[in-house]
Amino acid sequence: MALKVSGGKGEEAVEPGGPLLVKDRFEVHPDHPLPHLDNPPAVAVRTTHTRDGSRQIYALVCDPKMPPRLDIVSTVHRVDHRNLQRVVDWSVLDWPQEGRRCPVVVMEQPQGDRVFPQLTDWRAPMTEEAVTRLFLAPVVSILRDMHALGVHHRNIRPNNLYFVNSDDREMCLGECFTAQPGTNQTALFETMECGLAAPAGRGEGGAENDLYAVGATAIALLTGKVPMAEKTDEEVMLRRLNVGSYAALVHNQRISLTMMEPLRGLLNDDPKERWTLEDLSLWLNGRRLSPKQQVMPTKASRAYSFAGRDYFTARELAHAMHRHWDSAVMPIRDGSLDTWLRRGLSEDDRVEAVNQAKGGVGQHDDDKLIARVLIALDPEGPVRLRDFSATIEGIGSLVGLNVHDANARTLFARVNSMGLGQFWLEQQRKVDPNQLRYLTRMDKAKMVMNQPGLGFGIERVAYELNPNLPCLSPLFERDYIATIEHLLPAYERLAQAVEAGRVDPVRRLIDRDSAAYIGVNYKRPSGTELRDIEREGDDPPGRIAQIRLLANIQDYMHKKTDFPALCALAATILEPAIERFQSRERRARVRDRLRKAARGGRLSALLDVVDDQQEVANDQRNFESAVRNYAASVEETIQVKRDIKNRSQLAHEVGGQLASTFSALGATVTALITFIVWWF
Repeated sequence: MALKVSGGKGEEAVEPGGPLLVKDRFEVHPDHPLPHLDNPPAVAVRTTHTRDGSRQIYALVCDPKMPPRLDIVSTVHRVDHRNLQRVVDWSVLDWPQEGRRCPVVVMEQPQGDRVFPQLTDWRAPMTEEAVTRLFLAPVVSILRDMHALGVHHRNIRPNNLYFVNSDDREMCLGECFTAQPGTNQTALFETMECGLAAPAGRGEGGAENDLYAVGATAIALLTGKVPMAEKTDEEVMLRRLNVGSYAALVHNQRISLTMMEPLRGLLNDDPKERWTLEDLSLWLNGRRLSPKQQVMPTKASRAYSFAGRDYFTARELAHAMHRHWDSAVMPIRDGSLDTWLRRGLSEDDRVEAVNQAKGGVGQHDDDKLIARVLIALDPEGPVRLRDFSATIEGIGSLVGLNVHDANARTLFARVNSMGLGQFWLEQQRKVDPNQLRYLTRMDKAKMVMNQPGLGFGIERVAYELNPNLPCLSPLFERDYIATIEHLLPAYERLAQAVEAGRVDPVRRLIDRDSAAYIGVNYKRPSGTELRDIEREGDDPPGRIAQIRLLANIQDYMHKKTDFPALCALAATILEPAIERFQSRERRARVRDRLRKAARGGRLSALLDVVDDQQEVANDQRNFESAVRNYAASVEETIQVKRDIKNRSQLAHEVGGQLASTFSALGATVTALITFIVWWF
């Protein structure tokens, strides 16, 4: 079986060689796939519990390029409901088929089959009583518990439902961990607002997303088939925009008045009219009302022709203009859109919003003009800018999953600089507190993105807005760093690979991605080290700052864990710092001490050797003393050489001085003798 997990750098897959041990409790068997339990992009494999072989479990190996929701595993584990597939644990393991590390989620295995093996499959329609008892009642209880914990499922669809046992008398709801919210869903099971956004830009969502998916899934159970399953997302959204979600999904199927009420409520495209969990709970408890006819968006008295098609609603037109971006500027600037809004649609609020969108936009800033007008035409829709389409909550996830895509980075920067999020907020009749909080985070992200320096920029924004995002540094292309606690073990594996010659030598341990990841996830001050790394680069102070930053993480998070391979690599990186010492003997001594310290596996021990300020000061003093002594010696040597060169002149000068001295001395002696003879 070819595992559907994306690899890196085209390395060949490694043949499986037996079970993989996870957390000393689970044995994952890569050579025993369970395709009927796959939940793409995650693949299922047989797993056994080392202490309880009778326990029915399996593992879902996730695509490392699409980060799973590992942060909610422990929370959902607390939801103890027999109709919710139970999560057991998660970890990261070396996946042989890909030759890299992948996240894995261990799940309890349902004993029955999927209700719908594929979305395109058909099955016998279920009765209203069965749908209510087997699906609606349990899912309301599950969602109530999950929502109370601040978690939304966001993965409800017919092929993520299982029968608990082979008798098909009970259902359970499948997992919600293996991909970001909404990315695995087709547009059929997303609200209108999220369905119009790119899958990666749908965001965390809320209770309304889960409830809409419940309604769409209920229709599939009642009719025995998934409506419009064979159609593309674009075709589905065009149909829903034209007739509304309820009418599009039900189409010509016969739905009783009893079931029509909750389905119309759950599938209502007006967020204000859409049913809540409480509404569905009251219906299950016996409350019955006349089914409400869904209020459709205002239709124009005459169509607006654009890009070869006729449109009757502002939302349809906004969607079409996004799909035909370059053609949208002409009708906006020539006034034909204004004329249609006034005469055809007769919505004064919409006309005012479009005029507000056009205000303050330069004559040559077409992209900003179009983006603002689309928000005015469809204020509940996503923020759109050329290929960029995301809900307010999904902007961060879209950039996080495409942070290394130059076009996505540019579009995100432009969305920010144009203030499209703020303009979207201004067009809302009612603002969700979560959306307001997210826009506040976006404002902070704008400052971070524009701030120069290592640890900031678009990389920092991606991690700030995506708590689940692993470290995306190229250093860890074949690793998976799910949390900051996984960072140093990943460096250790990298160092082992360098030592074994499996990867190219590493010259720097901290790059822009790893710096941003540490800046967001390491909750202790690291600004000084990051500034030193950027300012000093590959000079000794910059190299020392890299090791100091990692040493701080080790001392704080891995007090009892040694990393000898990482220390050996760090010692190599610190080699130029040894050259700071002037004494050859001291350099040899420091190098030997550094090598011994590396074997201990503590990065701080390396710094004690190579960044010992007392040792550096002593070396400097000795060097300065040696320089002074050498200078004096050189000066004395120069003087001697000068004296030898001027020997004749020196002899004449010294001889004259000696002759004068001896003459004076002789005269003195003669005078003294004469005096003595005369006197005596």
